[in-house]
Amino acid sequence: MKMYDVENTGENVVYTEYNYTDSSLLNPLQYLWKLYKFKLEETSDTREIVSGGIQQYINRNQLSLLSSSSQEVQLCQVTVEQPKRTQTQATILDLPVNVQLHIMSFLGAADLCRMAQVCHDWSDLTSDNLLWRQRLAWDIKKWSVIGHTTVPSLYREVDSDWTDKEIYLRCSPEINKSLRQQNFHFHQLSSMLRYLLPQKPPMIAMFGPGLESETSGLIRLLMFEKNDNFTTTGMFPGQFRGGFGSGISLKIKNTNFNLTTLYTSNKHERENIPHEHRLQHNKLLVPVLPDGTNSDESIHYELKPYVKDLCRSVDAFVFVVNAKKDNHMLNKDKIELSAMVNERWSAPHVPVLVLSCVRDKTVARTPCIEVVNQLELNQLTRPWQVYDCIVDGLLNVPEAFQWVIEQSHRR
Repeated sequence: MKMYDVENTGENVVYTEYNYTDSSLLNPLQYLWKLYKFKLEETSDTREIVSGGIQQYINRNQLSLLSSSSQEVQLCQVTVEQPKRTQTQATILDLPVNVQLHIMSFLGAADLCRMAQVCHDWSDLTSDNLLWRQRLAWDIKKWSVIGHTTVPSLYREVDSDWTDKEIYLRCSPEINKSLRQQNFHFHQLSSMLRYLLPQKPPMIAMFGPGLESETSGLIRLLMFEKNDNFTTTGMFPGQFRGGFGSGISLKIKNTNFNLTTLYTSNKHERENIPHEHRLQHNKLLVPVLPDGTNSDESIHYELKPYVKDLCRSVDAFVFVVNAKKDNHMLNKDKIELSAMVNERWSAPHVPVLVLSCVRDKTVARTPCIEVVNQLELNQLTRPWQVYDCIVDGLLNVPEAFQWVIEQSHRR
């Protein structure tokens, strides 16, 4: 019987032929042992040339198993480690856009402006028109100062290209106050120059229903009681019939001005006439009925001649209203305001200051924007400004008078 012994010498494979006659040497286990030794030596170095198709198949199969197992190990590592990386790197930018906008809607204007400086994504999101329109609708009811250049409806009526964010930043009292603080030295220099230039003290006429209601204490605190802001320097006589137009000279921060108060009637009548009948008993106005009409709704009011003469000589108007909540007379108060500031007897550059007053902090008030809308101040063609004021302590009153005095110098 012939059998072959396989020997690997490192370079070649040697097959040795044996003739076995002894049956004891024909044990198959011996032959299998030699084949096993050969396979161990072959797998230790896969670069050796191996003859025989079976051995090559075994080697390739082992290599494929090794490569697939290594890939499985890498995949397992990825699947285990990937969630850890996403958890540590997740930010607010990974949230949906509508969720981010909802979170931003709870932030104030200053915080939104700071977020816009973080990255381009937040800069785009914080400029969303709907976000700022909602912010404006919420905050405008809290604004204490609104003027002819800071009322949002002005920019919408003229169909401007301004975004809601630009309109908010232009009209917000908080933003405007911070800008003035940044330009503090410039304002101080301009104030000093105005002080050095010789100027006539402006003549200011104060009138309105707020002087004849529960906020009438404003005149007493302003003119006759000592305070830290206003100083009485003297009195001046009236230049018109019966001494009409007399008043008191005051000083605020080294700026002098003359203030005259216009009442609709004497003290006894003011205290006994209901507010809803105040217009009919107003001695400053004259009802005029157009020709060919008999309806009371067509009546409009004009000033009496001596009041017109006074209005032609004044440099500014101060209109005082009672801003107590649920005051339904503001619509009628605009009739008196319109008659007084009519352009036929006062120059269009003469400013109008509206003091929206309440007696003290405990009184609920009408928002400043509601006063603007009910008085229809947008229809005025002259500079105007509305300030929320509190009579007790003269809160915001000095700032209001500083604005109207500064405006009166601009001609």
